[in-house]
Amino acid sequence: MGRYYRLSKTLSEAEVSEILREVREIEEVDEAEYSEGYSKILVLTEKEKYPEVMTRIINIVSRVGKGCELSFAGFAI
Repeated sequence: MGRYYRLSKTLSEAEVSEILREVREIEEVDEAEYSEGYSKILVLTEKEKYPEVMTRIINIVSRVGKGCELSFAGFAI
């Protein structure tokens, strides 16, 4: 199952790369990638693992992106 999350601000290429690297290191994440010119991130994991996985991803994005926030943008079908 996949879900898209919108980033609250534009990030540098270095920030984008570091976020993706750290997110992909999370064992429960099956896949993660950016879309729409780095304005959204797609996260694939098992349905029941989203709360735990997204808590970690939100922290990564906020730390690396210096206060960047995520908001749910839709399901990937």
